[in-house]
Amino acid sequence: MRLTVKLFLADNEDFVLGPGVIELLRFIKELGSLRKAVDRMGISYRWAWGRLNKTEEALGVPLFSRPEPGGYRRPIELTHEAQELLDWLSTVAKEVQRTLTRMEDRMPPCITARREQSGEDALTP
Repeated sequence: MRLTVKLFLADNEDFVLGPGVIELLRFIKELGSLRKAVDRMGISYRWAWGRLNKTEEALGVPLFSRPEPGGYRRPIELTHEAQELLDWLSTVAKEVQRTLTRMEDRMPPCITARREQSGEDALTP
């Protein structure tokens, strides 16, 4: 058994972004296309577009470049703010994982006994 968490950025009770939007932004960066990113993830283009717009509205900054209407369809790119956000979230995730790993070493006997019975020799993230 292992400890696991999912990171979400929230504003009061409203989720601003979570694992899905983070993954979407990473695929947009890698593929240069929202269409290709949603295809890779197997999600709805409409959902992705709406979620990105809500995230941008909540943060108050654009997350990616938008082609000009009727203009040449160039690859979209993440904004500087979006890249900073991804970098920061990556740092947070690493810190959280380090903490979880330390806490796994201090699991109570009722959990560690179960791990030994199942033959697990190490906890893996």
